[in-house]
Amino acid sequence: MIETQRLIIKPLSYNELKKHVESPVELANDIGLISSKSLINKETKEAIINDLLPNMTDSNKDSLFYTMWIVIEKVKRAIIGGICFHGEPNDNGEVEIGYGIDDDYRNQGYMTETIDGLIHWVRNNKKVKEIYAETVSSNISSIRVLEKNGFELFQQNEKMMIFKLKLNT
Repeated sequence: MIETQRLIIKPLSYNELKKHVESPVELANDIGLISSKSLINKETKEAIINDLLPNMTDSNKDSLFYTMWIVIEKVKRAIIGGICFHGEPNDNGEVEIGYGIDDDYRNQGYMTETIDGLIHWVRNNKKVKEIYAETVSSNISSIRVLEKNGFELFQQNEKMMIFKLKLNT
């Protein structure tokens, strides 16, 4: 678990992640939180079922790199978003992150704070040397979040942009 000034960033256990896919509202109720307004979409659901959950059961893998980390606003005790890795670091020490935040909480610095907290947490993992994030070229808010956290543009085409952050290891 990661704690920042306004947030708790909690990795879901296997059972919690499974319940999150089946019934996000029920999971939130079980852990005493208000559920996210932008509940899980089809693409995210498929990625969790086909990639994250099977990898979480592999004892040779670090489950923290294969789960959803829910973003909890401390005062309201509300799930306001999520962030995850796209697997463990590769042989070059690279990991990719994906993230999203509810519409009601956008443009208030919550995702900037979330990614900053995750960066501080991942610095303790000596295998991770770089973090990548991909965003749609038109998503100015996401681009700003990455830039505020020190990410630099790495690749770009007309639809997508890939940013990277080199960690000082």
